[in-house]
Amino acid sequence: MEWKILNLNREAVKDRKIGYLRTLAQEVWANEAPGGRTMPTILASKGIKYSRGWYSYCEGFTKIVLSRRQRSIMVLLHELTHALGPCIHGKRFVTLYFYLLHKYAGYNRFFLQHLQENSPAK
Repeated sequence: MEWKILNLNREAVKDRKIGYLRTLAQEVWANEAPGGRTMPTILASKGIKYSRGWYSYCEGFTKIVLSRRQRSIMVLLHELTHALGPCIHGKRFVTLYFYLLHKYAGYNRFFLQHLQENSPAK
């Protein structure tokens, strides 16, 4: 349900060129990453095959692969959240991810807070 609601932000889910996403990733990393951490490489690729589709993924802290139909601000911020530290989808992950969505994708802070308070990942 959360993904359906988050997808209502058309600007955040719009397909973007990889150059635009790399520039945004550099801005996010410069502002949010702990000192001394190297930004992961951002690659455009098919992604990883899962079930019936191809998906983007973060490989450790060094590489983010964005699949063809997932080159959006929302997906980039999701993968950057993994690269910044919380590797599993728990409360810390959701807190950081929603912070990034608010700051870099224009989501309403109170809307995200409501989603988080009602999220099964609490």
